[in-house]
Amino acid sequence: MNTDDATESVLRLMIDKPRELTAFASLIAGLRFQGLLAELIGSPERQECTYRYSPAIPVDAEIKINGVAGFVDHTVVPSPQENPLRIATQDTVAHELIDLLKDLAAEAPGGGLWVSISAGPWMGASKKERDRLYRRVVEMASKAVERGKPFVDLRRPPQGPFPLPTIDFCEAPDADHRVTIAFDDLTAGWSGHVSRDGQGWSCNVGEMRSSVGRAMESKLKRQLARVRAVAPDKPIGLLLDSRPMRGKKGKPEPVFDLPPLILRQLLFEITQDWPGVLTKAWLISPLGLSSIHGDPRTFDWELPG
Repeated sequence: MNTDDATESVLRLMIDKPRELTAFASLIAGLRFQGLLAELIGSPERQECTYRYSPAIPVDAEIKINGVAGFVDHTVVPSPQENPLRIATQDTVAHELIDLLKDLAAEAPGGGLWVSISAGPWMGASKKERDRLYRRVVEMASKAVERGKPFVDLRRPPQGPFPLPTIDFCEAPDADHRVTIAFDDLTAGWSGHVSRDGQGWSCNVGEMRSSVGRAMESKLKRQLARVRAVAPDKPIGLLLDSRPMRGKKGKPEPVFDLPPLILRQLLFEITQDWPGVLTKAWLISPLGLSSIHGDPRTFDWELPG
């Protein structure tokens, strides 16, 4: 059986899990793009008779890279756990403000408005209170457009100790997307955010470990540590997946598309507490394949010696 036939044979075993199937197909394609010889050679979870470990090892695939076979498990990068009320409030406020500001935004420098607010004042507010807050944001945006410069009203905070709304300008990608609403509340366990130009990312990695990092840490300390115990000399890899996809019911899956640099640092902190378990880790994202454990420029196993 040639390498392509072997890989296709294993992928067919994953037909019940489309995300997992496409992730491993992308991993093999990405490794080959890097000039490596890569193929799937088995699935211990699905081929217990072939892999005579007792008990069966809980790992998705066995992969051979440049002639060296190792085990790889797949997991998604989960979205931070959020307060359902806050999410519902943010959705409602964002849609309302976009409708109120879209015509005004067309007159702004660049043809777009970036409005940074806190969801806090709107949570639990009455309709009368919400209408007052909407009017206040529209008033601030109108002043910003009239003056032609970003605006923060330091004299009249909208309510309580929450961050003040700020109005900034941005380039509108098209006439249907002139307004961007950003919420600057800190969430439990996560304070990351993308910069306004979309090029940067700011976060506290330590805060993310209890939310986003929980799935990765669970993989290492429960699942992959068991694999390491029965296969002490075998390379072990983790394939993280942050691709946006829809589930069986058509709803977006709760997956977080974090930049590779952030996941690399987060995984580094986790592996310090679980040394010797993980050999290599990769990320499959909308950007393609990234190496996030070991040398970021190297995609093979990086075995010692």
